[in-house]
Amino acid sequence: MSKSPQEKIMQLVYRNPKTVGVLICILFLTISGYITLKEYQLRVATKEQQISTELNRLSDQIETSLSDATGAIKSLAHFSQNYQIENNFESAGETIIESHPSVSVVQILDSGKIIATYPLKGNEVVIGYDILKDEKTREEALEAIERRGVYFAGPINLKQGGSGIVGRLPIFSEEDSTFKGFSAGIIYLDKLLDSTFLVPKVPNTLLQIKKIDSGKEGLDSIFFQSESEFINPAGISKSKFIPNANWEISLTQIEPIMLWNLTPIILLRIISAGLFGFLAYSFVRQPALLSKKIEEQSQELLAANERYEYATRATSDVIWDWDFVTGKVLRSQSFEQHFGFSPEEQRKDVNFWNNLIHPEDRPEIQNNLTKTLESDAKYWKAEFRVKDKSGKYHYIVDSGYILRDEKGKAIRMIGAIQEITERKMAELALASEKERLIRVIEGTEAGTWEWNVQTGETIFNEEWARILGYKLHELEPISIKTWESLVHPDDLPIAQKDLEDHFSGKTSFYQTEIRLRHKERHWVWILGRGRVMSKTEDGEPLWMFGTQIDISEKKAKEEALERLNERLQSTNSELKVFASVASHDMREPLRMISSFLSLIQKRYAEKLDEKGNQYIDFAVDGAKRLSRLIEDLLEYSRIGFDSKNKESVDTNEIIEAIIDINKQSIETKGAQIKAENLPVIKAVRVPIQQLFHNLITNSLKFAQENVDPIIAIKCKEFENFWQFTVEDNGIGIDEKDHDIVFGVMKRLHSKDKYDGTGIGLAICKKIVDQHGGEIWVESEIGVGTKFFFTIEKT
Repeated sequence: MSKSPQEKIMQLVYRNPKTVGVLICILFLTISGYITLKEYQLRVATKEQQISTELNRLSDQIETSLSDATGAIKSLAHFSQNYQIENNFESAGETIIESHPSVSVVQILDSGKIIATYPLKGNEVVIGYDILKDEKTREEALEAIERRGVYFAGPINLKQGGSGIVGRLPIFSEEDSTFKGFSAGIIYLDKLLDSTFLVPKVPNTLLQIKKIDSGKEGLDSIFFQSESEFINPAGISKSKFIPNANWEISLTQIEPIMLWNLTPIILLRIISAGLFGFLAYSFVRQPALLSKKIEEQSQELLAANERYEYATRATSDVIWDWDFVTGKVLRSQSFEQHFGFSPEEQRKDVNFWNNLIHPEDRPEIQNNLTKTLESDAKYWKAEFRVKDKSGKYHYIVDSGYILRDEKGKAIRMIGAIQEITERKMAELALASEKERLIRVIEGTEAGTWEWNVQTGETIFNEEWARILGYKLHELEPISIKTWESLVHPDDLPIAQKDLEDHFSGKTSFYQTEIRLRHKERHWVWILGRGRVMSKTEDGEPLWMFGTQIDISEKKAKEEALERLNERLQSTNSELKVFASVASHDMREPLRMISSFLSLIQKRYAEKLDEKGNQYIDFAVDGAKRLSRLIEDLLEYSRIGFDSKNKESVDTNEIIEAIIDINKQSIETKGAQIKAENLPVIKAVRVPIQQLFHNLITNSLKFAQENVDPIIAIKCKEFENFWQFTVEDNGIGIDEKDHDIVFGVMKRLHSKDKYDGTGIGLAICKKIVDQHGGEIWVESEIGVGTKFFFTIEKT
């Protein structure tokens, strides 16, 4: 009977033990080399992960400071737009800086000019400084305007000394989105880049921060480096971009990972390869002994195989039998059903099973199995992933029972594979959902609580305690009594009523705003929300879950806004009374003047020449027009500004009416008033007439001596607004006074030389503001003045 190919091969092996030993050694060296390469790649990947994690930590610290500064700048912008805090900037600035420790200085800018700063001490030099006119600051200021958001300029050398990062938020008009100015915050560079604050925790790494895409020579460079001496990094490098500052943060490994770092392991594996080759040589030399042992166990194996066949039919698990002596692995038919590989495909590759194990799991499984077999353990069990014939991975639990010879050496292992993919995916999904929920809670800075309504058992998280200034363990033992002891006595009934409303079904969830006592003895306003999630068998609430959020800042703003509204209402009432009384007092002498002038005209008309009668006509007509204007102003003061009262106003007619009212003054001064192509606009008529009247009479009043006044009124049309100009050739206004001329009761000259109350231009500014516009002045002493103002199109 001829020998089978397998028998011929075995016979050839037994005849050439040295060749077998060499081949085994080479095979082991190949496998060892592959494993060594994978270990090196794993070290590199681990180092990359460490550097990425550390870079995220360091960049998060910087972004936290920038985020804190962003909050301060946005708060400042909100206060500036809604509360006009420039007149009380010290208090507002102090509050904002106390709430945002990253920021050292806050500023308000009108267009590009700094008009308020806190703290003022040490920063006086920047008041009046226009960043849009300085080439060093203009480009990054325009960048902030273009982005329409907070943009951090710098690092730059500050005018008040030192270096810093300047965050600016452009402020736009809510009515027409026109640019008004900036709110700004300064972070000192040495404070942001504290050396103890930005020390990488990963050894032998270099942290660098540089400004990029600045568009200016010298600024596109590194401005922070964690090492004092220059080092040329050659290893792994990761970087992260911070868009709102145009910064790039990079973390680089100084010393690269070299393959020869694994030299001890490589040498050990070479020695092991030689040892395995020798063992193979020794093994092949003893075929007779092994054949005898196999024959002795053949009967036992036949019985075991029979049991194995019956067992595989009785279970859906994959049953396997691994003979370490021959290297053969037998698997039940269910293996093909689960993974799609036929018995022939399973046998043709000695590394068949190893190749199916997921690459991420393979090293750990191989190491675990090797250690178990080399020990005296009888059982082995592991959970890992294997792929089927289509390439899809399955989660399995693989377990086996180990058979050993009289010396304790493992010669065989019988086991089973149980697929747990569905269970594992559910576990991973649950873990992911739990992680996501934790991140959501941490992101909202919300405290959480769980309450057993029946027993009083209560569970709080650390954030719940932190809001009140505690560590959670400081409140132990914790129960519902802990919460009740912290609630303000006046608020406890409110919270209990809200709970009862929820328990009784009046509300779908529990919500209340109450005060809780802080560890430092002050009260913290809390928004509590919750819902009953389970009930007892008789329908009573059992477990309730909820959140707690600190709303102290919101409450403080609401109270401040309420006080401000009360003051505004009081002021408006007083102004209306004042306007009514003042207009009444003005109308009486006007009526008297008009009456007496009419009597003079009737009785002495024949005694006066033509010029005299003409002057009396002018006076009577002017008194009547002025009386009508006072009546209109009184009505305006009563109803205030209301956009519903806007109408089509022909500004040409407005100018003509003002010329008629001031005809005598115009003729006396020899003035010329020129109006060019004035439009019809949508506005409230009376205040617009008052606006032009104040500006024209202002130009007449401040005319130069021996120079005939020339007043030119022009208008340009833009997409969203009209821009008017009232230009004269009068005495002019000093440049240092341009910012104060629109203040209430701000006089630049003595009453002896020029009469007036000093509120005319302040009234002009108020009228322009009400119409969604802006007003400003350009002037030169001895040359003349141009007043510009805009009126929003609606």
